[in-house]
Amino acid sequence: MFNQVKALTESAVRQQDLLLGTPIDLSRGEDSRLYGVDGSIDSLTLVSIIVDVEEKLRSQLGVEVRLADTTDLPESATPFATLGTLIAYIMDRLSAAQASVQAV
Repeated sequence: MFNQVKALTESAVRQQDLLLGTPIDLSRGEDSRLYGVDGSIDSLTLVSIIVDVEEKLRSQLGVEVRLADTTDLPESATPFATLGTLIAYIMDRLSAAQASVQAV
């Protein structure tokens, strides 16, 4: 599932390239900076990516996950800093969603 999540996340980021004047640099792979210090996207682009990833998770994997809810994270931590932290955050959310379904 990791490879599917990585591919759909990269696809969501790449789709924003069509709207931006400068493409998002993913040359560093999972270490590529997205948001925050040295990040290449603004908050509006971040929201667009999050919504796109949520839609792709629902349509391609049949899973409903809310990625914008970061209330349970420490204030200093952002899951959106790099491509890798975003993918890890999505995987954590998927695991939590699957665990809650199994608990029911």
